Amino acid sequence: MRTHFAEVLARESACLAGVTDEAKLASWRRRVVEELMTPLSPYEFALRQTGDVPERADFLDRWRELLAETVDRLLRSGTTGDTDSSSGRTRRADVDAQKTAMLILAALHGGSTLSRIAKDPWPLNAALDLALAPFTAAEDDSPARTGTSSLIGNINP
Repeated sequence: MRTHFAEVLARESACLAGVTDEAKLASWRRRVVEELMTPLSPYEFALRQTGDVPERADFLDRWRELLAETVDRLLRSGTTGDTDSSSGRTRRADVDAQKTAMLILAALHGGSTLSRIAKDPWPLNAALDLALAPFTAAEDDSPARTGTSSLIGNINP
């Protein structure tokens, strides 16, 4: 396996193993966004669509499994998520760990691609907001999450 794939998986294995609550999930998220927005980081190289397809598929499958294990741990712990006021149910009750892991990975991949093009972390943060919604309390919009870029500026009214 290529060095950047192995390095990302080693880092993710160690970091995701420590994600046991909402605060640690937020810390993981900040670190990954920073890595993906850093030119020439192993994360940026690992998510580029170049190279051997089977090797990339294996890398993405392994990362998805690490994410699924983390999602499952968070779901079992009951320490994250918020309550839907209309039903009184916790939103995470309907969360599937495998599907959520795939959604997080898709947000990382697609969001980082759009953010690289725009040279703005907003697309990546917006994608992660949606993917991680079942595990985060409502937050006030921060400048990093509400900024606009030339890539998406014409989409918003």
